[in-house]
Amino acid sequence: MRSNCFIRVLGPGILVALLSALSAVANDVGGTTFFENEVRPLLVKYCYECHSQESGKAKGGLLLDRREGWAMGGDAGPAVVPGKVAESLLIASVRYEKPDLQMPPKSRLNAGEVAVLERWVAMGAPDPREAALEAATQKKQIDFAAARKTWAYREHHAAPVAVPAVKQADWPREEMDHFILARLEASGHQPAADAPARALVRRLYYDLTGLPPSPEEADAFVDSMNREGEAALTTLVDRLLANASFGETWGRHWLDLARYADSNGGDRNYTYYQAWRYRNYVIGAFNADKPFYTFVKEQLAGDLLPWETDSQRREQLVASTFLSLGPKMLTERDKEKIRLDVADEQIDTVGRAFLGLTLGCARCHDHKFDPVSQQDYYALAGIFRSTQVVMGTRNGCVNVASWVERPLPVPEPQRGELEQQVSRLELIMRLKVEKDFKQKSGGKKTLDDLPLAGVVYDEADAELTGAWKSSTLSPKRFGETYIHDDRQEKGGRQALFRGSLPESGVYEVRVAYSPGGNRSQSVPVTVEAGDGVHEIILDQTKEPAVAGLFQPVGRFEFKKGARANVILSNRGTSGYVMVDAVQFVAVKDIAREAEVLAMSGGGADPIFKMSAGELSKALTKQIDELKDAELAMAPRDAEDAGDCHLRIRGEVAQRGPLVARNFPQVLYSGPPPVIPSGASGRLELANWITGPQNGLLDRVMVNRLWAQLFRRGIVGTVDNFGIQGETPTHPELLEHLAQRFRASGGSMKALIREMVLSRTYRLAAAPESKLAAVDPENRLFGRHQPRRLSAEEIRDSLLLLGGRLTLERGNATAGSYGEDLDGKIDAAKLPVRSVYLPMARNNLAADLEVFDAANPEVTVGERTPTTVPTQALYLLNSEVLQAQARELGAGAYLFDNPDGVTHLYRRVLGRPPHPAERERAVSFVSDGGRDREQALADLAHVLLASTEFLFLD
Repeated sequence: MRSNCFIRVLGPGILVALLSALSAVANDVGGTTFFENEVRPLLVKYCYECHSQESGKAKGGLLLDRREGWAMGGDAGPAVVPGKVAESLLIASVRYEKPDLQMPPKSRLNAGEVAVLERWVAMGAPDPREAALEAATQKKQIDFAAARKTWAYREHHAAPVAVPAVKQADWPREEMDHFILARLEASGHQPAADAPARALVRRLYYDLTGLPPSPEEADAFVDSMNREGEAALTTLVDRLLANASFGETWGRHWLDLARYADSNGGDRNYTYYQAWRYRNYVIGAFNADKPFYTFVKEQLAGDLLPWETDSQRREQLVASTFLSLGPKMLTERDKEKIRLDVADEQIDTVGRAFLGLTLGCARCHDHKFDPVSQQDYYALAGIFRSTQVVMGTRNGCVNVASWVERPLPVPEPQRGELEQQVSRLELIMRLKVEKDFKQKSGGKKTLDDLPLAGVVYDEADAELTGAWKSSTLSPKRFGETYIHDDRQEKGGRQALFRGSLPESGVYEVRVAYSPGGNRSQSVPVTVEAGDGVHEIILDQTKEPAVAGLFQPVGRFEFKKGARANVILSNRGTSGYVMVDAVQFVAVKDIAREAEVLAMSGGGADPIFKMSAGELSKALTKQIDELKDAELAMAPRDAEDAGDCHLRIRGEVAQRGPLVARNFPQVLYSGPPPVIPSGASGRLELANWITGPQNGLLDRVMVNRLWAQLFRRGIVGTVDNFGIQGETPTHPELLEHLAQRFRASGGSMKALIREMVLSRTYRLAAAPESKLAAVDPENRLFGRHQPRRLSAEEIRDSLLLLGGRLTLERGNATAGSYGEDLDGKIDAAKLPVRSVYLPMARNNLAADLEVFDAANPEVTVGERTPTTVPTQALYLLNSEVLQAQARELGAGAYLFDNPDGVTHLYRRVLGRPPHPAERERAVSFVSDGGRDREQALADLAHVLLASTEFLFLD
């Protein structure tokens, strides 16, 4: 670094004296003169073009034409720290110290110009330019205090929301009905009539189980409603809520939010062999009515929660798969970038799914609309960057990453065996990356093939200054030869090793040499690392500590892609200076290396001496053996867990200030959480996000439940409660439901039950009513909104009606497709409920994609229905639909006319045909020129493709 060179030239005593003298000048008028004569011309010449009000530019948010400009700084913070040259970004940028921060970008300042700026900062940065920055150029500050008072972000009201009085006191059935009716009455409108019992039973079955009622079930409900009234409705709702299909239907809603998929997508569509466990966990959670707050905690930090039984631990580990499910660019070579990209995807998903906030929009700058700062983003990024999801290599290629999989609790001895298998898999991955990187970086192996960890550079890799002498005299050497200075040309010989490391982290640096009594006791070693330049004195008369060959000289932090240099010289030495090799070994690998070295004479695992090709084969074999094992895609806290640097404009390489891990300020005004050393902060995040002070979590969730049942949310934009989203149509109702949800302990079943038993839910669609004309979007909820069946409901109904649907719980349905899910997903071969079908990113099953199944790349709180020609073509030509129509026709063939026609109408549409329908259908089936069974199949096909079947009133 320039500053170190500067120190060496001047000497420490002279430098101290100079800085003392300069600081005394800071308060003198001479400082202003120096600025005007020396500094301002440089700023005008090189900086104003991109950083002044006159040019209309403030790149990076930085202005340099006023003192307040550099003091306030830009995206990376203050540009100048008066009196502190080394801490001033302006000086670092003109010195070209960092490859990502070099100014001016087109032409570098000469040494004299840099010295002027250094002297100016050391003087205290005197600057007479007193004019304040224009308000328009200053960064707009977010008023968090004001934002916390708004409807979305405020805490729960201390007192329950008052239930409004209504004129029609006998109309409401639940408290929520009062809010709906009061708004209707205030608008001068009346709610629609109640839906007929036959329409209501079909609505309840689909909304709660995703399947239609049988004709017998529908008839029984209609009869019960006529006899028992409200009691019949309550009995049916309780029975459907207890049905296993409830969890499959409502679990599917949550899986949309969780961007659930059985494959990675992105650049490599690898199969997630263990993702199905999370899917089944979600289904089980809804069926068991797991408290919502526990549900959320387990998904954010299940691997960190305490447990009492193996069964509980199993659920918690599987739940945390939520964080690992997202798509990843596994071939990204910059491992810090993939790490931050994974964290970004997690932040975006957590923000949308739990908080209805687009937190990911603050990665590069403060949110353009919502009260979310870039600092908020990186406070969360520190938590998720400290969570390890991506690791190792999936296919043996050093540039294709894999993901963490952890053993689930199983009985002994299988538990110990499984843990050993997983540890071995991760070790093979690490050895493969290590081996490949040694080859890529020019690292050598010893003649004895010692299983050394990390990256090793032989003396042949060094850049040599002066005449070094090659030798093979000592048997203790790395590689074929080593070199020494022959005790000549002292101060004129140097060996520079330029390292290249596979990942960022703390490494132990070791130097290899052959010891002896005539060696130098004071060999200067310089280590240029990411955390600075370090000078070490090495005594080469002593036996090296590692394998009698390598001597550790210290542990230093290095960044992948940044400098990793080790310099040995003979400056100031008297004896022989030996140069053999340099080793960089990650601190986390030292214990493993020591254990293997101790067994290198025999007994060591053969993988330590495998070639790169052999390791690739071993890796493939180990992955294949574990794909059906009891594992979960559970994350874990990273070894280097800690706070994260803000990234200027979101650029990974452009580091700004270190940001303490914390929660979004619009929802939290307290001090940063106390996070134990080595912990990610996810447990603290999970506790905070589910805490009673976070009303937003409750509002978002109750709004999602409401939207699923009433076809639109009280807040119409279910995934966005920010400025760009809609405001609630019934804010008091939203708060009322959120309070009740919190008071219930987060019982999703209880709230769903209350909603479907409400008078509002049972209203008729009434599409031709006056209310529909004045309120086409049904923002008043004065009628029921029809909807098309979901893709899953259509397919499941077809299979059920055709007698092919199995109601057994599905398991690892994606595993049979191999290591990736790029091939055709043939749903016809899997007669399970659609929630159990393989969900392949970039390759959804056609039966689901055509009817707008959720995109598993992102959080989807509300599917957007389309009406496109391919849907009509599917209904006409689908082999699945035709096959089920034939099955229905065969069943109807057992009845004589017109009973066969009536049977089809009751099976498909849930009602008998009207007289005119029966007459036309019987005529169609009885046509003498047609095969009767085929005619019934064709009639079934027509009914299955009808609007009445495909839409739910």
